Amino acid sequence: MPKYPIEALTNVTPQDIAWFAGMWKGQRGDDIIEEHWSIGGGAIMGMYRWQKGDSNWFYELMLIEAHEQGVELRLKHFYPGLKGWEEKDEAVTFLLVHLEAHKAIFLQTNKPNAPWLIYELETPDRLVAYFESEGEPPAPEHKFVYSRATHPR
Repeated sequence: MPKYPIEALTNVTPQDIAWFAGMWKGQRGDDIIEEHWSIGGGAIMGMYRWQKGDSNWFYELMLIEAHEQGVELRLKHFYPGLKGWEEKDEAVTFLLVHLEAHKAIFLQTNKPNAPWLIYELETPDRLVAYFESEGEPPAPEHKFVYSRATHPR
């Protein structure tokens, strides 16, 4: 039996995970990482940026919406200059499979041995995101730890 569910949750909406909306900043070594999430129109839209030194390494645009299968998180990666990683009409897709008060677990779709993407609001000002595969718990250094930011830098 898998550690986390593999079937989509039913009777949930993107608003059920609105608790991680806001601006979040963290570090990976000397690099700066940030996520911005906003709610509107029945969806949650996000932006991710990874900055190495004075340069942006890559970006992600993210969208959480309700679909026939359930609540999905879709993301697209971009190099600087908005040069996409995925094909034009493709995105990396995750399906919401588990939800607690401040923990959302998504399963990546269409991938063998798919990982789970976990978002957890540990405190009102600390958001942690990480990937976990079956039988492979994440190392602490593989977690993305963010603090709530109140204004742009």
